[in-house]
Amino acid sequence: MLDSAISGEFRGMFIQGEDIAQSDPNTKHVKAALTAMDLVVVQDLFINETAAFAHVFLPGTSFLEKDGTFTNAERRINRVRPLMVSKTGKQEWQVVSELSSALGYPMHYETSSEIMDEIARMTPSFAGVSFELLDRVGSVQWPCNDQAPMGTTIMHADEFVRGKGQFLETPFVPTEERSNRKYPLLLTTGRVLTQYNVGAQTRRTHNSEWHEEDVLEIHEADAGMRGIADGSRVEVSSRIGSTILRARVTERVPAGVVYTTFHHPESDANIVTTEYSDWATNCPEYKVTAVEIRPAESAPLMNTTTLDDVLARV
Repeated sequence: MLDSAISGEFRGMFIQGEDIAQSDPNTKHVKAALTAMDLVVVQDLFINETAAFAHVFLPGTSFLEKDGTFTNAERRINRVRPLMVSKTGKQEWQVVSELSSALGYPMHYETSSEIMDEIARMTPSFAGVSFELLDRVGSVQWPCNDQAPMGTTIMHADEFVRGKGQFLETPFVPTEERSNRKYPLLLTTGRVLTQYNVGAQTRRTHNSEWHEEDVLEIHEADAGMRGIADGSRVEVSSRIGSTILRARVTERVPAGVVYTTFHHPESDANIVTTEYSDWATNCPEYKVTAVEIRPAESAPLMNTTTLDDVLARV
């Protein structure tokens, strides 16, 4: 979609609950695509980095305001009930329904329970699920249908759907990303306990006292070879971009590997990550980016956008 947006073929996007301008790899490419579109609609709880490119921003609702269901990884379907009236005056499903109807695909629901009823009609494993059942028994695990009216606690107790199962060999496909003389180190990115993903929620809490900025962890051998001191600013460069981070010299990472997080927009960590992805899942290869690190003591952080800057563009 992003490639098509840049070429002019894909002209609009509705983004709900995602901050692709901060979380997706190759930030320059993402921002170029968002800029090229005729219409970008963002619906979220917070003004985030992607909202800076929105032509329309629609406020979202928190879990305290939602009415619906939540299905977890245990296959358990739970009711979600609001503790307060939505401050926006609408549930998110109402906004989506009205937008869909305005675009020519009528979606008429009076309550969220009607949406659950439609899911039950369309999804065999949810055929027996309703708000009435969930309100009565608390929760159920799918499949929940005529064969299992109270849900299914354990699946595949005796055999799989196809019988005894099927083993398939998964070939190892190495990444196309390679380190070389120009980019001899491998950057891997991840998260810390006290921040969640792009930090749109957790950066607004006291959690930032534990993690106030994204830093680059680098082994003392790699730091020593480059004249990098603990706490100094460094430039992180890859084949597609560069950013400035503060170095943390540590033995937590092995020599040849550097590590950072992407919780703070000021770090612009994903400006250096590439668009290489896993062949099977298409998940970006955030864990393998060839980079070089050099001192940049006088350089400021790359992204100096403030909340006021973002609000001014919305």
